Amino acid sequence: MLARNDAPLLPAQARDPESQDFDVMIPVARASERYTEDPSELVLTYDAPGCPLTLPAGRQMHIRYVGPVVTEAALIYPMETMTWDEMQAMVSHTVDLFEAAGWPVKPKPRFGPPTEIRREITVEQLNKKTYGTKIVNIGTWSPCDAPYIEAYAEVRHLNSAPSGPSIPPAAATSPRDPDAPDRFVMLVNFLIDNDALTGEIRQLTEARRLAVHGDADQRLPASVWLDDPGWRPEGWDGEWID
Repeated sequence: MLARNDAPLLPAQARDPESQDFDVMIPVARASERYTEDPSELVLTYDAPGCPLTLPAGRQMHIRYVGPVVTEAALIYPMETMTWDEMQAMVSHTVDLFEAAGWPVKPKPRFGPPTEIRREITVEQLNKKTYGTKIVNIGTWSPCDAPYIEAYAEVRHLNSAPSGPSIPPAAATSPRDPDAPDRFVMLVNFLIDNDALTGEIRQLTEARRLAVHGDADQRLPASVWLDDPGWRPEGWDGEWID
């Protein structure tokens, strides 16, 4: 993923001496012209063989990785916050993207109740949560070739989110005006839903730490995996990772 992206700050961040082999990156595409190093937009493609899926452009991603593997990736989109009507149209469009790509619905997500596909949401669903950021899940899917991967999509109510520069970076104000019109963003998150796979990723990561430091708990710079992602310990026989 780091080698194929066109945002130079991502591999640069991975090579930062402070970056570790268990970390989170938060790339942003801020609207202000002051941030000349930011990309103009962020586009997330899940390049599943036979059913690739590309989300609309947004301004913020969350990328979690462990050793050589990206274990979670999320995109907040679109480029600007949405009105109620714009949000409803984007909800329907997002469901269409998953269906057109051939991703089957995941009946039971890793967390939460059974999946319900929503092509629109109601005020009652939005107000069901009475504290924190108001969120409505609109569906959960898996790639056509990987039932152990989960992708969930949700509407996020920006007005009830914590004030600050994050969702999305260009639109937040601090403090928020309580009388401001409702604004919304979408979030789609891809994650691993398989304990055996996550255990194997952890095992490989700790094996390399042992090889370098003799200590499975002492983290390595992320750059060691960027430079040599194919490293395996002698006798490695992974079920999930070759």
